[in-house]
Amino acid sequence: MKKITLNALLLSAMAFGMTGCLKDKGFDTNKYGINDPDTQPVGVAFPLATKTKNTVALNAGTPTNQAVTETFYVNLESGKPAPADIHVTVTMNDGLRTAYNTANGTAIAALPPAFYNLASLNLVIPAGKSGVDMPINFPTTVPMDPSFSYGLGLTITAVDGNYRIASNMKDLFLEFTLKNKYDGNYVLRIKTVGWAAYGISDNAPATWPSNGDGTSIGMITGGPNSNRMYDYWGFEDFIQPAFQTGNTVGTGFGATAPRFTFNTATDAFGEC
Repeated sequence: MKKITLNALLLSAMAFGMTGCLKDKGFDTNKYGINDPDTQPVGVAFPLATKTKNTVALNAGTPTNQAVTETFYVNLESGKPAPADIHVTVTMNDGLRTAYNTANGTAIAALPPAFYNLASLNLVIPAGKSGVDMPINFPTTVPMDPSFSYGLGLTITAVDGNYRIASNMKDLFLEFTLKNKYDGNYVLRIKTVGWAAYGISDNAPATWPSNGDGTSIGMITGGPNSNRMYDYWGFEDFIQPAFQTGNTVGTGFGATAPRFTFNTATDAFGEC
């Protein structure tokens, strides 16, 4: 079973209010732990709700289970552990996905129930603990389309024991993308032979950039065995940078977005 996690540091207790948005000294200074629980209303929240969207990458075409943990996590907003079991009810909320798409011009698809499973939407923070983690299991990613990203919205809707729900941390939107084995960050180096039109000597078999170190690019999954080039250094877009003038990218090969298809047996690739 493959375990996929987000940054566990995000799961520390955070000081946000349960009656609207609590603004305290710890919040204002970006210190989210509640050191004095007696001065705050105690409640429950999604720590990752501080982000509008949380993206988790799954391995594409995997026939075995991948468990996403430390993501669907409910935290007790207190400096002390739970004195008794706390029951929290979470509800599916696809409105978070549609609202995100509308606000950002994206087309994140709904995550079909057949692609994943959850043990329950009724969570229990056990006595003596400060939170509960519910793994999201993907039994197989074979039927999932790597050219899509999938969204899942969750909202805390109820809690017992006179605890409160943090109104500004009750909604969790997760995006699931798929990556093949070629997905990752690379260094791009380009020979300058044949580029006299760009003011670079045809006879200088140098590499670009001029320091020879190359530039950081990404190969982003676009299919089971295909990837698109992403320029992190200058354009911050799906494009192949062409040459450097000083410290500035000059062009991007006519603003093309190269897509490479790999032979999974030999790892050789062709551009299309």
